[in-house]
Amino acid sequence: MLARLAQTKRIIVCAGPGGVGKTTTAAAMGIIAARRGRRTLVATIDPAPRLADALGIADLGAEPRPLSRAAAEALGIGNAEALFASRLDTARTFNRLVESQVADPAMRRRIFDNPIYRQITSTLTGSQEYAATLALHDLAAAGQYDLIVLDTPPTAHALDFLEAPRRIAEAIASPAVQWFARPAARPGRFSLQRLRAGPALALRRLGKFVGSRFLDDLGAFLLDFRDVLGGFLARAKAVEELLRKPEAAFLLVLAPEVAAVNEALYFASRLRAAGLPLNGFVANRVLPAPGLTEAHELRARLPQASDAAIRELTATAEYLQRLSEAQRREIARLAHDAPGTDIATVPLLAHDVSSLGALRTIGDHLERG
Repeated sequence: MLARLAQTKRIIVCAGPGGVGKTTTAAAMGIIAARRGRRTLVATIDPAPRLADALGIADLGAEPRPLSRAAAEALGIGNAEALFASRLDTARTFNRLVESQVADPAMRRRIFDNPIYRQITSTLTGSQEYAATLALHDLAAAGQYDLIVLDTPPTAHALDFLEAPRRIAEAIASPAVQWFARPAARPGRFSLQRLRAGPALALRRLGKFVGSRFLDDLGAFLLDFRDVLGGFLARAKAVEELLRKPEAAFLLVLAPEVAAVNEALYFASRLRAAGLPLNGFVANRVLPAPGLTEAHELRARLPQASDAAIRELTATAEYLQRLSEAQRREIARLAHDAPGTDIATVPLLAHDVSSLGALRTIGDHLERG
């Protein structure tokens, strides 16, 4: 299933909460596509250097970089120029959108220097996810790659990525922001003195809590930013249209646990309601069945072990068996409640996926599955 997606799609979005193996899955999908000769970019916005470490690329940045020949060979890729990786820069991505919408260099500089803008593009909830969609749109429009695999930002919930463009667009289009951003009666810096009595009084009262300097920064930012509002809204709509196309695919990466499966099913329903294509689930770190769980079986295999050691091993084996069975029940529930959606499973490795050898193991497993 995953090999077919890597062969036929132009965009693959790996979504899911943080810590479930999205980065590893995205890299593995890139490996599968590159082995088939497709020029592939794996892009992440995760500030942690997991992708760079796994692919053997030092100082991974916003500019896509190809694998070294040695790394490509270690991953079973015949052409090192077939697989590229990049780590998206949130601030840079927002800046590029502003630059495309604002022709005046002085106004661009005022926007970039404004602390409100820096706050929005760095710490506002949804800013990383929205930046990821902006970067995806630009990369797809450039047409330099046969496949783009996006490793979405680490979040508590998978839906954060899906909802980020809408939330940002709604915030920008809100009546309050539009009121602030209306064309000024005459050019110049925003000032509370220029407001009508009612709004000015309300803002002066607010200023007692947040400070008048903050209100000045906010007003100046919104007055300058009004020329960019249309671009933000248009780009959000363009991203949504891009992700609805048949050439796009969503993979939801999850842990085989009750809460994660519940969220996966909700995510699947939201994708369907939005007309977006969910092409598969990837259940990561699945435990194998322990095999021997009875004390007499372990004693037969380990005749030199003490009785205390056998008791400990028996208890551990029984616990692992219960955990393995619970995981398989959740995978079966996922298959039952999301019929027709493929599920790939990845076994739990004995070590973290932080080397080329471990990443190749994951890639080989997903390619066969």
